[in-house]
Amino acid sequence: MRTRIALTAAVAALALVAVGCGGDDGDSDTDPTAAWASDFCSAITTWTDELQTVTSQFSDTSNLSQDGLESAADDVKSATEDLVDELRGLGALESEGAEEIRSALDSLSTSLETESASIEETVDGISGLTGIPSAITVVTTSLSAMGTAFMSTLEAIEDADADSEIRNALEDSPECADITS
Repeated sequence: MRTRIALTAAVAALALVAVGCGGDDGDSDTDPTAAWASDFCSAITTWTDELQTVTSQFSDTSNLSQDGLESAADDVKSATEDLVDELRGLGALESEGAEEIRSALDSLSTSLETESASIEETVDGISGLTGIPSAITVVTTSLSAMGTAFMSTLEAIEDADADSEIRNALEDSPECADITS
């Protein structure tokens, strides 16, 4: 029960760290920064939704099994690979701080891949029921590290965005509104 709550809390934290996004309707078709913000938030929203689905599997304690954890690890890996692909595929920003933002996104991608691999390796190494509690601890720690890496990336984006162009685009993007709801 405590482990399920920790897993759910870790994923909920991932969704909430993006609170900087939220907003009004914007026109992402004409403004490249708005299009970037829309694509960024869409990728993050999809990823956090998928991770929330993974953790919701554990509301039923019968899923706290080796098979259940393996399935969850596969889902986390797939969702994270998709997110990393989307982050790496984001177009280049034409604003102040674009290099710092690209570097932050690259660093986030690397961190997410590392934590996803840690989850997969841990779950693959489970031997019997006695290994499940320690595996859940590692999974929870990795999900928390993903959330921390994401929060650091948002801070780096904010710090690099001296003229608030990106922040405004994030606030105006309808795709970012899902992150705060």
